[in-house]
Amino acid sequence: GNDFLFTRIKQGDEKALEKFTKENYLFFCALANRYVNDVQEAEDIVQDTFFELWQRRDSIEFEGAVKSYLFKSVYNRSINVMHKKYQNKEYSLDESNESDILEQYMSANILNSEQSLLLKELEAEINLFIDTLSPQCKKIFLLSRSYGLKNREIAEQLEISIKAVEKQISKALSGLKEHLTEEG
Repeated sequence: GNDFLFTRIKQGDEKALEKFTKENYLFFCALANRYVNDVQEAEDIVQDTFFELWQRRDSIEFEGAVKSYLFKSVYNRSINVMHKKYQNKEYSLDESNESDILEQYMSANILNSEQSLLLKELEAEINLFIDTLSPQCKKIFLLSRSYGLKNREIAEQLEISIKAVEKQISKALSGLKEHLTEEG
């Protein structure tokens, strides 16, 4: 199984890396694509992640944690890409409808139990982080993420400017990114 492959990857066996990549490539591409909504970009993220795995194979603890490592890595890179786009205003988070991403993903059938466990862990991490936000920021983030409201709708509901909503979501996203990076 995977453990045997990891041992060989750790020893520098490129064939083992190839095999592992083949078996997991599509899963991670699908994950990245949920966030960046761009197949090419999703593939770039996954290729970078596997390349980094190979480069850091000496320092990564492979025992059982490698899927978790890849998961966080792909997730972080995806959030980074979203964040950059968001800051460059190429698109607003509204359009990517970031809200249901994890929920949709959990119901997607490509999950086996190990991966759905990772998702639950990730979800738990995200919830832990959300609890650390200021009440206003938390409310905005949840309205956007859990209820899928557009920034405009959130602004109207809370009687604040759309700018303020965007700023809080952006703040929450960068905080979340840091939180997940520290954890990993």
